[in-house]
Amino acid sequence: MKIFTHIPAVARALFAGAAVLSAASCSNSFIFDYEGDCDPKYRVKFRYDHNLKFADAFAHEVDHITLNVIDSEGRIVHTHIESGDALAQDGFEVVLDDVLEPGNYRLQAWCGAGAKPGSTSFTVHEAEKLEDLKCTLLPDDASRADVAGADGTHVERGIEHLYHGLTEELEFPDDEGVHSFTVPLMKNTNTVKVVLQQLSGLPVDGNLFDFTITSANARMDHDNSLIASDPVVYHAWDIQNGYASIDHDSGSAIATGSYNATVAEFTIARLMEDEDVRLEARRRDNGQLVFSVNMVELALMVKGSANRPLPDQEYLDRQDDYNFVFFLDAQYRWIDSFIFINSWKVVFQNTEV
Repeated sequence: MKIFTHIPAVARALFAGAAVLSAASCSNSFIFDYEGDCDPKYRVKFRYDHNLKFADAFAHEVDHITLNVIDSEGRIVHTHIESGDALAQDGFEVVLDDVLEPGNYRLQAWCGAGAKPGSTSFTVHEAEKLEDLKCTLLPDDASRADVAGADGTHVERGIEHLYHGLTEELEFPDDEGVHSFTVPLMKNTNTVKVVLQQLSGLPVDGNLFDFTITSANARMDHDNSLIASDPVVYHAWDIQNGYASIDHDSGSAIATGSYNATVAEFTIARLMEDEDVRLEARRRDNGQLVFSVNMVELALMVKGSANRPLPDQEYLDRQDDYNFVFFLDAQYRWIDSFIFINSWKVVFQNTEV
């Protein structure tokens, strides 16, 4: 009976001793082969769901990250740069186990092909502090002398997409275990397609027109706000002419015919609700203005019922694809009574745009 009565006491002593040994091993860094690492582990993930689908598209869209870790004094203490197929894998994360001490940090990122060093679209300026982490759209080669400002320049090429992320100050604890943090991203670039169609059905040659978008949005601060600068003139980087034939059965009320149009495509930087982003088309032969409209006002007209609760700026930041269809008469003049925007028909009633 004495043997049985002493077993619980011995077991309790063994368990207590093991607990003390385990605690001592963590606090004094005595790690044995059969024990885990007691140091905290830090992981950083990225999420891009700031879009109209409210779905995470990071793995499908982002192919380069530049992650900056900023301490409580605003100093950049670590920068992690990575690109390639790894970003498209499920569960991609940046491991910061061996580079950060426990403390409070902010995370800032410029992501996307456009943020890659040496890119032909954007440059992220070298910095030692958070406030100096600025990003600038590079001008075309002919006007690249003023890289830092990009003021008053022309952009005639497609630009790679750019994403921005910034967190509030986060606590990186000293506790054992894996601690995960997420950087939410916002897309800073937009695709714009402008379609010209003649109501007469005659062919439209896009090479007869100069398409431009003018906006002062080439310089972004560390927090993604725009830095005041002279306007940049974006030119359509692709112009395609085409037509569609429509055949109807005999007896149809709609006649068989073809519809001719030209499509001009742009890529531009971030849109702001309080800016007059001017979308224009001019004839090349005589310089005649075909149309000049405030693109932001037009874009906000067609938020739709599902997106109407969104604040205007949030809608502009979530939307990244705009389509405008203008109709011309036989003399290439804009019939300014209506326009299609992202498949919505907008009818103007004595409203200036």
